[in-house]
Amino acid sequence: MNFDELCNSVMKIEDIRFAGILDKNGELVSGGYKDGLSSHLQSDESKMSFHYASKSWESRKNLSHRVGKEKFSIVEFEKVKQISVPVDSNNILLISVEPSVNHDQVVKGVFSLLEKQ
Repeated sequence: MNFDELCNSVMKIEDIRFAGILDKNGELVSGGYKDGLSSHLQSDESKMSFHYASKSWESRKNLSHRVGKEKFSIVEFEKVKQISVPVDSNNILLISVEPSVNHDQVVKGVFSLLEKQ
């Protein structure tokens, strides 16, 4: 799977602020912010956010033997929504959008892109 192409395609979905691939350690391996936009967080805080998103995904995998594999998760803050979608056994796609964005449409768009990969 070409992560750069995936992130670029995700950026074309409605009102995406950020699309990036995180490895199981929470390191950003591909992607970034839409041109002209920046994070609400400082650089070190962004790294912490990536780490937390990765560890949350990793911890939810512990229940998969009972409830099935995670398809996606959404965390809504006052200023941003974060959507996590596993792309393989070691990486997640982390997306951020404005709180008002219809996250169902974003998730459907991401699933459609992943089917084509």
